[in-house]
Order: sequence, then C-alpha cells, then structure tokens
Amino acid sequence: MPLSSLTSIQAVTLSVLVVEDTDCERFYITHLLRQFGWLVESRSNGKAALDYLQQNEVHILVSDWRMPEMSGIELCQIVKNNHLPPFVILLTANNQTADIVVGIEAGADDFICKPFLPELLKVRMLAAMRIVQLQHNLSRNNQLLQQGLAKESALLSTIKQDLFSAAKVQRELLPRSKTLPRGWQLHHEFQPASYLAGDLYQCFDLGDDQLGFYLIDAAGHGVAAALQSVSLAQRLSMERTDWCGLSPQEIVNQVNRELSDPDNTGRFVTLLLGKINTLTGELWLCSAGHPAPLLLTETGCEPLPLETELPLGIHGAVQYQDQLVTLLPGSRLLLFSDGTYECQHPKFGFFGQARLQTLCTKANSLSDEALLHHLSHALQLWQSGTTQDDISMMLITYPSANYANAALEAL
Repeated sequence: MPLSSLTSIQAVTLSVLVVEDTDCERFYITHLLRQFGWLVESRSNGKAALDYLQQNEVHILVSDWRMPEMSGIELCQIVKNNHLPPFVILLTANNQTADIVVGIEAGADDFICKPFLPELLKVRMLAAMRIVQLQHNLSRNNQLLQQGLAKESALLSTIKQDLFSAAKVQRELLPRSKTLPRGWQLHHEFQPASYLAGDLYQCFDLGDDQLGFYLIDAAGHGVAAALQSVSLAQRLSMERTDWCGLSPQEIVNQVNRELSDPDNTGRFVTLLLGKINTLTGELWLCSAGHPAPLLLTETGCEPLPLETELPLGIHGAVQYQDQLVTLLPGSRLLLFSDGTYECQHPKFGFFGQARLQTLCTKANSLSDEALLHHLSHALQLWQSGTTQDDISMMLITYPSANYANAALEAL
C-alpha cells in the first residue's frame, strides 16, 4: 500500500511520546513522526517520561528497550497500570523470541527492531493509531452506557418509590375495622404478587342492620390490573353507588354495562358482591365469574351452591342474578380471589379449591385471625415463599347464637 493511501487513513491527530536516551536516535524518530503529522514530544529517560505522563495525555508511547536507570520494560510495566494506558511500541536491537516474550508479558503492544525504515515506522504507527482509536471509542461508548445506566437506575428508583407510594394508597382502600355492627367480625389477608394488586375488597355498614361487601379480581396483576380494580372500587364506593336502594344484582348489572374493553385486551374483572342482614343472617349474593365462597360452620366447610355468570366487561347484555343464602349464627363466610387456590408447586402442581376446602375444614376450630394466618402460611409454603398471583381473603363472621340473643335482649 503506498504511503499516500496510508496517510489518508489517519482521521485524527494523536499524541506521541518518544523515550530514547541516545540523542541522535531520539531526534531522528521525533523528526520522522512529526513529518507524518503526529503531535510528538520526547524525553531522554524513563523517569522524565513518567513525569510528563502524569501531566499529559499520551496515546502512543515509543520507547527504547535498553536505557540507564529505567529500562523500556520497566517503563512499560508502570504505564500499563494506568487507566487508559498508551499503546506501547518498544524499540529493540534484539529480535530474539525470549526478549519478545518478556516484552509482551510486561504489557508491550508492538516491537520495532533497529535499524528500521521510515515506512515501517509509519505503518506500525498507523496500526497503533487504529487500535488506540478503537480503544477510545470503546471507552467513550462505555461512558455513555454508564451514563445511560445511571439515568435508567435513577428512573427505576423513582418508579419503585412511586409504586411503593401507590401500594400504600391501595391498602388504604381495604377495610380498616375488624368490628362490624351487632357483633359481626371481619378479618382479611392481602398479598399482592408485586407492588400493586389487581385485587381489592371492602365491607361496610349500610345502616338499618345491613352490611355491604365486595371482592374484585382484575385480570392479571401489576399496574394495569391495579388501576382497573381501584377504578372499580371507587365506582362501588357508597358515595357513587346506592347500596341501600339497589340490590346486589342491580349494582353488578349497572357496573357491567359501564365497563368496556375497546382495545380487546382481555381486561375483564371478576366480582363477588353481596348484602347481609345482620339480624336474620340473610345473604344476597351476586357473582360475576368469581369463585364461590366457602361457608364454615360447626359441622364442616362447604362451598356455597352459587351460580355464576361471565366476568364483568365481556358482554354488556349479561343479566346477573341475586342468590339468597341464610347464614346461621356462628358461621363464617370466606371470600377469596383465584390466586388463593391457583398457585402452583413445582412438584405437586396447583393448590386447588379442594385442598383449600380441606385445609379450612381441618383448621375450623381456629380463631378468625389464626385461621387466615394458617391459610396464608400454607400458601406461602406451597409457593416456596413466593407470591405467584395476588392473594385476597376476607372472612366475615356471624356471631354465635348466645351473642346474638344477648344483643337482642339489650335492645
């Protein structure tokens, strides 16, 4: 390749430091390199070269091998410990393999044997320049990558903090009191699969010896599901829903007509909504694709014979119907989301509704709080300590007959 073509390869001017103790050779090499277009400085020994390197950036270091006080090998070993060290070319009169091995082990990048032709020096310098440019481009790209990662890390930290704050807000939508009118009790367990859950539930006093409650389970989990469940929970609040004047089926039908999925993303919601007469134990329940609750009595645990329709948001013309169940004093109603029984063990498969029912039957003698803790612990063991899907459980307890009779006498 002609020298004119090689010269055109040099895209940028790089700095070069020549270290040579022989004056005539140092002047000769420096003169050649400056003719080739590089910025060249020179020093007569290794210590002077180190002083210069501490104050200046050097891309290529051309050093004689044998020099007094500090050899080119020693100089190379020192500079190669620096951050972004220069490309090192050693000048040697000895081309023995053993010497080349020593030089490479010291960190030298190339060798030129004396005496040499100017064309050889230029070719080696151009090769060094390409490598230096690649190294600096890589370093610059790494810096840009680190800057990008730092920005992304800061953004993720902000998002994490926002999700943490949003999770606290979501928990504020859950029931706060365990005590309900006429001695009824409410206990609940809430375990989101991530920061935010697609589950939400509530139970509140409607007055006139009536309780209202619901359990929402939006498809999926995370931010999208949480937004949908929170929106529906706001819609079902006493401020926006006539709980006293409407039956459960009327409320559910209204909500279903309002829901839509314009993008056809499958963002449906299951809902269990009901009202309880705290005096008579009459329960009006309406289900939109939600699993039937379990009824725990003194004789055992059975799922309510509940007919269910499609989840909300699938078909606006679906007509949901109320179903009446009369609860007995001392009974407990366990409502739950599908994450409670659809969790999977790596060896034994799904937990399943039958296992949940059996677990409740065996633990029926436990108190309300202890029962929920027992179920939660069993689910954690089944999932090996992880939470695969949002888990919600709400236990509504009808006081015993003795408590109810005492309350009636007090009236």
